[in-house]
Amino acid sequence: MKLHLPLTSLLFSLMLGGCGMTGLNPVATDNSTERDLLVWWSEGYYPEETDAIEAITRKWEKESGKKVDLVFFNDGEISQRATEILNGGPKPDLMYGYSVGDSHGPTFAYKGFVVPTDDVINKFIDDYSPGIIENITFLNKSSGLRSPYSVPLSVSSAYIHYWKDLLQEANNTELDISIPDTWNEFWTFWGDNQQRAIDAGFVDIKGIGLPMASSTSDTHILFDFFLEAHGAKILSDDGKLMLSDADERSKIIAAMKDYTSFYKKGWVSKKATEWGDVDNNIDFLSSLSLMTANPTLSIPGSQTADEVAYYERIASVGWPKGLDGEPVRTDISVKQMFIFDGAKINDAKSFARHLIKPENLSRYVEGSQGRYLPVSISILENPFWNELRNTHIQASRETVNNYKLAYQIYNPAYTEVRRQNIWAQAIQQVCENGIPVERAVDNAIDSIESIFKKWERS
Repeated sequence: MKLHLPLTSLLFSLMLGGCGMTGLNPVATDNSTERDLLVWWSEGYYPEETDAIEAITRKWEKESGKKVDLVFFNDGEISQRATEILNGGPKPDLMYGYSVGDSHGPTFAYKGFVVPTDDVINKFIDDYSPGIIENITFLNKSSGLRSPYSVPLSVSSAYIHYWKDLLQEANNTELDISIPDTWNEFWTFWGDNQQRAIDAGFVDIKGIGLPMASSTSDTHILFDFFLEAHGAKILSDDGKLMLSDADERSKIIAAMKDYTSFYKKGWVSKKATEWGDVDNNIDFLSSLSLMTANPTLSIPGSQTADEVAYYERIASVGWPKGLDGEPVRTDISVKQMFIFDGAKINDAKSFARHLIKPENLSRYVEGSQGRYLPVSISILENPFWNELRNTHIQASRETVNNYKLAYQIYNPAYTEVRRQNIWAQAIQQVCENGIPVERAVDNAIDSIESIFKKWERS
């Protein structure tokens, strides 16, 4: 049996990424302007990220004469804190969480928990990449107006990675192998090469490393590409649900049949119904799948210390064209910082302005090892982001440039759909329990319609 051995340190770092360090004083105890500025922050996946935000914070303290209580949480913890805020729990003065913008941001703005940020970001408004400002512009229920309600720091989408050398071994060649860029042919390619890899001695390999579990947000994120490829539309441009439309229902069913077919064909690990957020990464880095898709560049980013692995063994490629032959548009996930309404708004805005100075923001984003892309056009011009042999960053730039607005931008009720992982629940039911796709989709539609009705009554 052949096996490509992973670097154990890489897997260890990925697992550590889910185990943040929580501070001892994580909540504000009063609304006094005399207390320290309380900042809740996602623990960096790499030491350079954490080092950068700590250094930037210390610099602001020195320049302002103010003190900051900088508290780190892992991503699951900070998302839980965000949910508790919506339920009346304690809040910081400023919050940054990798997934909080997508799952909670529009609701924070709609219900008035956070303040508009026009006066923070306006200085750099012409330097933001296309789509960034649109994706942080949320509706406020009280005013009935849309405004930017956060400070964007970085951006990502979902990217496809594959083992270039393993694919060559499976095909007994040292030449680059052409990967189809049309939808059905692209996915069949990986299923066909699964068998070739098995025949070459990689007996435990699967062709595709997509999650089928409701215990990871990745499933929802990746399924959205399948909805887009099949032309399915969940919300209208004015934020109204379109799920009662028979044509849209048919497209959703087709997309879910497509996604779950890989599991049924045996192209995906049987354990994919149990995966958490890092498990498809670990599966891929253990050479148990030929390809995977991931909503950050953390997979290649974890290998930057090994140039052979980073540049030669693992490659990244763009998403295939949709069934209509057009490029599949992608949701972009803006990693954003929120300023909460309270006694320290002025200090929080001062801190935010300091952080987004190009020299500071560049250091912070590059500290992610390319895991996320800059939101700034000028920072994107830095050599770090323009190395031609770096297929990972180049493929990610192409993916992000072909963006569409996420559904939660049109209607903040969709944040609850994301938090409950409704589509992922349906996918897991199909794969794990064998229920018909049509029934799983109808169950999901019922749940989503119930969420929207409850939201309208709130």
